[in-house]
Amino acid sequence: MALPVTQNQQSHIISGKSPQYVDGALVPEVDKHGDNPVVIRLTDEERLSGKTKPETIQEILKYYHRDGFVVLENAIDEHLVDRLYNRMVQDNAVYIQKPQMRYNQGVDTGNISQIPPLTPEWLHRDFYANPHMIRVVENILGPRPELRFINSNVAVPGGTGRQAVHSDVHHAYPEIPFGLVMNIYLQDSDESNGITEVWCGTHNCAARKDQQASLERGWIKKSYLQERAKVKRPVQPKVKKGSICFRDLRLWHAGMPNKSDHHRIMLAIDYFAQWYQCPMKTKLPLSMKETIEREWEGISTEGVEWVDGDLDSLDLNFFLNMTQDPLLYLEQTDRGFEDWRARATGQYNFDTNKVTEENYWTPE
Repeated sequence: MALPVTQNQQSHIISGKSPQYVDGALVPEVDKHGDNPVVIRLTDEERLSGKTKPETIQEILKYYHRDGFVVLENAIDEHLVDRLYNRMVQDNAVYIQKPQMRYNQGVDTGNISQIPPLTPEWLHRDFYANPHMIRVVENILGPRPELRFINSNVAVPGGTGRQAVHSDVHHAYPEIPFGLVMNIYLQDSDESNGITEVWCGTHNCAARKDQQASLERGWIKKSYLQERAKVKRPVQPKVKKGSICFRDLRLWHAGMPNKSDHHRIMLAIDYFAQWYQCPMKTKLPLSMKETIEREWEGISTEGVEWVDGDLDSLDLNFFLNMTQDPLLYLEQTDRGFEDWRARATGQYNFDTNKVTEENYWTPE
């Protein structure tokens, strides 16, 4: 005969590593720390085997939905990370001389969008279709999420200005997760080298039309910044290299100046739900098509444009369209960032507004 179980009684525990339950719910034994944001660490066993424990997935999803931002630590081998970092620093010296290169929100930020190398040697699955990453993404967006954007954000040494607090999406969008960006840091990062300022919990804290100062660029109203900071302040967290940061595209954030003497580089990989029908495509070499579709398990390549021949990432223009409308794309050109207004008027005014105190939080 089974003994009665009280509401708060835990199951019998044989050892410290045995499952624990409270009120019928599993209490995950996951290495995590922090609260703004939460950092969850993969075990070495998980990383090396490529198998994510259900408890780890549960905790990542819990904090992703709560905060719109969560960090997965120990996700990528450090040797792979260091190798790509060194290559991209070399590439940056070439890229800043390109006529189409533009600083994000002004030269003072030292903030650059730079596409990582796209040759087969550098397209390692652990960065772009990391098995732990994809298991989380498919639990947020649904089966076979679509890879549609590969880029990086480089904060060069010597930046003095910051970005306005903004959301990456400044168009009408569903009030549920439809896309997310994985930021992968290629070096230990914190306030000293310009890690991104994040506002946990802002992915669903207010209606888009209410919070944004301009529906044309996604900057957040000063009044909303001041009020939100009373709930949860913005932070520049400490993130170890090889970590994957899951960020809801609706989340408020801002690039910050790099005060160190080394480049701060984070990859930016965007996946979208199939049902969202995003029109954006990312370019990848045709020579990798068979390998990617065979080995990058769990993803859809519907958002990939396969390019025959050599593909030099430094000659590709930055291209962005997170809307559902194929005509609302943004493209980097030698005249500036071209949006739909520039195409209609010939005036390249996107991303030319100066950041002032009205565009970020100030302690009261």
